[in-house]
Amino acid sequence: MAIQYLDGIRLHRTFQAGLHRVLAREAYLNKINVFPVPDGDTGTNLAYTLMAIKKRIQQEVSPDLSVMSTTLATAALDGARGNSGVILAQFLVGFAKGVNNQEQLDTNGFATAMETARTFAYEALVQPQEGTILTVISQWVRTLQRACDSLIDFKTLLQEALDSAQEALLETPKKLGVLAKAGVVDAGGQGFVDLLRGIQEYIHEGTTQLVTLTTPDTKQLPETVVSGEQYQFCMECVVTGKEIDRKEIQNSLASLGNSIVVAGLADKVRVHIHTNEPRAVLKICERYGIVSDEKADDMYRQEKDARRSSRDIAVVVDSGCDLPETVLERLNIHVIPVRLNFGSEHYIDKMTINGEEFWRELATNPIHPQTSQPPPGDFLRQYQFLASHYRCAVSIHLPESVSGTCQSARTALRSLDNFTATVVDSQNVSIGMGLVAIRAAEAVQAGKKFDEVLAITKEAVKQTKLYISLDTLSYLVKGGRISKSKQTVAKFFRIHPILTVAEHGVKTVKYLWGGKNKHEKFIQFVLKRLPKDKKVRIGVGHAQCLDKAQQVATMMESIVGADNVFLAEVGPALGVHAGPKSIAIAVQTMEEVSS
Repeated sequence: MAIQYLDGIRLHRTFQAGLHRVLAREAYLNKINVFPVPDGDTGTNLAYTLMAIKKRIQQEVSPDLSVMSTTLATAALDGARGNSGVILAQFLVGFAKGVNNQEQLDTNGFATAMETARTFAYEALVQPQEGTILTVISQWVRTLQRACDSLIDFKTLLQEALDSAQEALLETPKKLGVLAKAGVVDAGGQGFVDLLRGIQEYIHEGTTQLVTLTTPDTKQLPETVVSGEQYQFCMECVVTGKEIDRKEIQNSLASLGNSIVVAGLADKVRVHIHTNEPRAVLKICERYGIVSDEKADDMYRQEKDARRSSRDIAVVVDSGCDLPETVLERLNIHVIPVRLNFGSEHYIDKMTINGEEFWRELATNPIHPQTSQPPPGDFLRQYQFLASHYRCAVSIHLPESVSGTCQSARTALRSLDNFTATVVDSQNVSIGMGLVAIRAAEAVQAGKKFDEVLAITKEAVKQTKLYISLDTLSYLVKGGRISKSKQTVAKFFRIHPILTVAEHGVKTVKYLWGGKNKHEKFIQFVLKRLPKDKKVRIGVGHAQCLDKAQQVATMMESIVGADNVFLAEVGPALGVHAGPKSIAIAVQTMEEVSS
């Protein structure tokens, strides 16, 4: 039976079938991703974008094509991630525009609307690159336009256009040298073809369900395939405003990076850019409206993961874990940033605000900052990415007694069925969580099995104790952790509390008396609690008092050995409450886990 019109119901069903096929190919798309950066996340980004669409269209179904296409476009714009995801979102925005309030389209009207979609996709990029998803889209649309006059049956038209898109995909290595060198087609283009093939299979077979596909074997990318990418971060955000000029935003961002894509309409756009200055990107975007949904991925780190031979187990932490970058890199620990804000100014820890900027803002901004856990979406994207390179993960996070981070991680995991991860409450913050993560990562590198790594991690939680000495209680007062009257009493009697993280939150374990030598008294307090006749590891965290922390670290090295002492700067997760000049010392007993 011929299909002579497309309405909202048919769009809903066919697109759902198409997105299921792309979801089934996520890992493969990650493996062949080499452009614009070989960071192995094209499949993850497309999957995240399509999952956002799937969630929306399951709730909002309309027989009116203009309503349904607008729902698709809005959902895509809200959920778009990565270069290909944002291009696809703008393509769908263009299609909705091309539908032009019509309830149905014949093949001629469909081809015309898709030409508008193609134009929108190209206009979203500052420098459109052939040999990518754009090339595949172009040839597909050209075939629709050429054949629509003689073909009134969508089934036949779409099959002919799919064959043409497949041909264009196979030609992409001839247009992009990096694809030819890697021996792969463009990952974004492959994803678009997979979407079309899923639609065509639905038309012929009638299934919209998530399918299981045999993924072609993909060898490790050749060592010669490296990006040479000069920009570290893949930065994205949404800007909501009035009469937003997308071209003007593109021009304003041009000096800050490349791979610039600005998708959307006059009242809402999604911005994608590769940059070394995420904060500067946000400042520019704020000129055009309210900025939300910010994210910044470290592409250098992603590229190393994509090129690394697959391992069974990943170790994940949030940025409430304070460790030197060299340690995170050496032990391959993945970090999901926490969020913080000074009033209406929102930041992504260590991405859009660094340590120096944070401490300066804390000292000068009259608004005391608040921290918040990474949203489930951040965890979901990270887990989806890791699923292409690892079998499972141990995910170690801020204590449930002080943060909702563990809950965010568990919420994200409920959306995944192809990746196993166990969330571990570190019962620590800062350098204390860092020592727990080190133990987990060392177990992975030692070739331990997942159950063994998990047991070692949980034992490390029990064996790690963090002690914190504050220079002042004023930041606890600003954050509402203690009252102003308690600060006044403590100051009058020269009382200095030593804090720790316990099962039910932060508590005081000791009061130091007197205004002199409180630093030395704190060190002596910790030294008395070092286990006797056991191997011990020490972590020292500091808040803008590096010299003092180095003295502590040197002293500890003389006791436990230089290899067992780690020094790091305190980040915002602890810093907003502890304030500058604070010192944190973590003590970890290195007992073996009994088998």
